[in-house]
Amino acid sequence: MLELSPSIWYRRMSLVYLVGTWTMLGSICLSSWKRKQPLAKEEALKDEDLAEEEELKDKDSVEKPEPKRGFYVETIVTYKENFVPYSTRLSNYWKSWSNGPGPSE
Repeated sequence: MLELSPSIWYRRMSLVYLVGTWTMLGSICLSSWKRKQPLAKEEALKDEDLAEEEELKDKDSVEKPEPKRGFYVETIVTYKENFVPYSTRLSNYWKSWSNGPGPSE
């Protein structure tokens, strides 16, 4: 087995670090550039959507509630009858293999 001298190892790791840094920097620049320049198609679609909304407002006399502004999270939780969580299932399975008290105890 060949012994690698520290200078060779250092050079290889420097190259790995260099590639990773340039990749990260390039992706940051690309994402910021794409955010600044919206596509012409997106602008046209927004204009069409606004026109359609105005037509719908003219036709419908029923007021629609405004969407919530800002950041919000809506969570819907559904409970199933006789549902056993996965963590409990895994724990019971592990106990059955390690001769501990099983799920019946």
